[in-house]
Amino acid sequence: MPAADVRPGLKRLQAMLTSMAAGATLAASAAAADGAAAEYRFDWPRQPLHNALQQYSQLTGDSLLYDSTQTANRSAPAIAGRYSARDALARLLAETDLQAHYTAPHALMLMPRVRTPPAPVPRASQAERQQYYGRLQTRVLDALCARPELHIGDYRVALRLPLDAAHAIHDAQVHATGRPDLAPRLREALEGLPIGAPPAGFGLPATLLITPEAAQRYGGCRR
Repeated sequence: MPAADVRPGLKRLQAMLTSMAAGATLAASAAAADGAAAEYRFDWPRQPLHNALQQYSQLTGDSLLYDSTQTANRSAPAIAGRYSARDALARLLAETDLQAHYTAPHALMLMPRVRTPPAPVPRASQAERQQYYGRLQTRVLDALCARPELHIGDYRVALRLPLDAAHAIHDAQVHATGRPDLAPRLREALEGLPIGAPPAGFGLPATLLITPEAAQRYGGCRR
């Protein structure tokens, strides 16, 4: 995304979400070090992968981004015991071809595992996918942060973002933990927001999770 597309007040919040290829290795290293510092108690049954990821985000405070095709008809295995966030996520993804791509210590997107030989998806397509993720994140955060009364970063927000035929957000599903009164206004702020056509193979609706823990760590919207 060109720098001109991002308002200065969003840069820190974007840092918890937006994938930047040049910083991927450093971000992953930071995530490993940070994740080793805390362990969480798990006693979860086998369940749909989407549900497990929602619970994981709520427990650990990590922000996740993935599209619907990545979790459709997939399950996460049962998990019991104490694990770091990173180890727990690896166990939840063990039966899939997905891996966590960290963009900051507590922000990640799910991407196909790199195989040897490489997966048949061309590198250009992967770059297009990451660019589209960045565009989606930027425009959603821009729209939400433009509404100070929404208090983005003060509570956990889970968004499922369908696009209409004009590639604008339509009929978003919103869950605002602890602030259900804001869900209609969040939905209103996103309705009709133009995103643009996704690259081939990008599954919609996309899921975007914004947690207060990550917002506190990296900064939220400019007030």
